[in-house]
Amino acid sequence: MAAQAADETLIEALVALVAAKPVRAADLEQAALLTLDALANAVAGRASAPGVILQRWAAANGVLDAGREAFLLGALTHILETDDLHRASVVHPGCVVVPAAWAVARREGCRGQAFLRAVLWGFEAATRVGMAVGPAHYRLWHNTAACGPYGSALAAAALLRLDAAATVHALANAGAQSFGLWQFLASGAMTKHLHAGRAAEAGVLAADLARLGFTGPPAMLEGAKGWFAA
Repeated sequence: MAAQAADETLIEALVALVAAKPVRAADLEQAALLTLDALANAVAGRASAPGVILQRWAAANGVLDAGREAFLLGALTHILETDDLHRASVVHPGCVVVPAAWAVARREGCRGQAFLRAVLWGFEAATRVGMAVGPAHYRLWHNTAACGPYGSALAAAALLRLDAAATVHALANAGAQSFGLWQFLASGAMTKHLHAGRAAEAGVLAADLARLGFTGPPAMLEGAKGWFAA
């Protein structure tokens, strides 16, 4: 990894790092398998009790925009708890990144390698932020919900072909939306599925706004009132 420039924020460095990484044919093949895994989990999740509720919600809201489509797909993907896990970051990237990339790609007409590359970039961002925050974060925070928005935002930004500056704004504002507390464990509530869905939706919203010029704080990660501090 190249040294971070003195005036470069961590999100700026992350965006540059991921964009510079070579993508091999084997990487694209792995991205395709991870995509199939996520979508298979979403299909299977439909038959569960929370899956039925989520589908009723979707039906009541008619045609969903890309953000809400990503929310629905992300929530369904994480229900059965058989989706992928990146152990070093304690993040399930597939249930966040793939739904966001899928929804944006469908809307924008993106296919093939452009989609798979966006998935790879999203996985990279989510898991790197997860590793950076450390395992202690997991004591109170659901890492998939808290770190996932950085991945969904980068995947969406890639498909929207945002420039580096706009991509930084997308990740910053996605991070501003991150959440995911473990309190639901005490009652066995369905909240965990909301975590995955909202993390996917947050990235789509942040990238769409960034395309229109909506700005975010580049020092969201390391700022005095930023993500790491919180």
